Amino acid sequence: MLFRKLFVLPFHFRNAYSTLVTNHAYSQNLFSHFASTKFNISAADITLMFKRAPSLQSLQTLDKVEHFVDMLNRYGCSEVQIANIMMRQPQIIGTSVERIFEPKIKLLEGFGFQGETLAKLLASNPSILGISLENDLLPKMEFFKNLFQSQEFLIKSLLRYPYIFTCSLEKTLKPSVVFWERFGFQGTELSPLIRIDPSILQCSSLTPAQADLIREIGADKESSAYKYIVVIVITSRMETLMAKIENLKLCGLSAEETWQVCRAVPPVLRASNEKISETMKFVTKDMEFPANYIVKHSWLFQKNLEKLMRPRFLVWQTIKSMNGPSLSLLAVLGMPEARFVKNIIRGHPESTTLWTIYENAISKASNHTKSSI
Repeated sequence: MLFRKLFVLPFHFRNAYSTLVTNHAYSQNLFSHFASTKFNISAADITLMFKRAPSLQSLQTLDKVEHFVDMLNRYGCSEVQIANIMMRQPQIIGTSVERIFEPKIKLLEGFGFQGETLAKLLASNPSILGISLENDLLPKMEFFKNLFQSQEFLIKSLLRYPYIFTCSLEKTLKPSVVFWERFGFQGTELSPLIRIDPSILQCSSLTPAQADLIREIGADKESSAYKYIVVIVITSRMETLMAKIENLKLCGLSAEETWQVCRAVPPVLRASNEKISETMKFVTKDMEFPANYIVKHSWLFQKNLEKLMRPRFLVWQTIKSMNGPSLSLLAVLGMPEARFVKNIIRGHPESTTLWTIYENAISKASNHTKSSI
């Protein structure tokens, strides 16, 4: 009994001993030495890799590992990308390159992924190498090919949202297409929508709150605004949307006026609360119009306040102070840039003064943007 007690270590000593053993095993392991020296993978990351792929700890040779690395090198992956692939999918290291991986990469190449785009796709979602070729990867790539109708857009979309490969084709992707078709997005209309935000292929249902908000906004179901609103509501957090709507009301709009603005300019639902507040302040304080003026001129929300509206307003204000001809401020704010410069600034007798005011205002806005980044 005494003998047994002598060899029962205190808890903190047992932890230290356990760590010592672990570190010793780590230092002696063939794969850990390879990963740390060649790819600078940390001990902590290697330990996590061992937990996910225990077989890596007992490797007697690095032949399969080096074969795997050589394959990724051959297809354009950098050392950083290879390290990322190994850390995120350690269980595929040592699998047969010729039998398992090469056919998948050849398939991706057939769909247009070559060199840099192939390497980027594999590094951004290494699980592609681990899914079944015949039962998963091939059907999904055929599905994407028909959906995007363009190799260029297919590549750009899958690089932008590579995690779409983890979605079930039958339970998520196909039902999502049917879901969006119900809202009028058919064929060629659906493709650009997905290119803008590929994650919408994970949406296949409306929550009651989303349905209520779409109904409250009240856009005509045949209008393009309706489709835009549906996309924004479905792909945004409800808390964020409701905060923007409340912000519009706090800026002086009634509930119905708020819906009118949303119908006229759906992107206002994606604008920051700061942009909404600053634009409303510009309309009511600088332009000296009532808040509901924005309802008929909602396009003002789409103009850059600091780089367009404010500089042009200063030019307009200066011309007005010179007792020049009466100009419509709205016309000045809505002009294309070239026309504004030619007709309003260059065509004025005091063009040098106006140009200085305009340039200084734009420069000030640019400097403010840089300092806030």
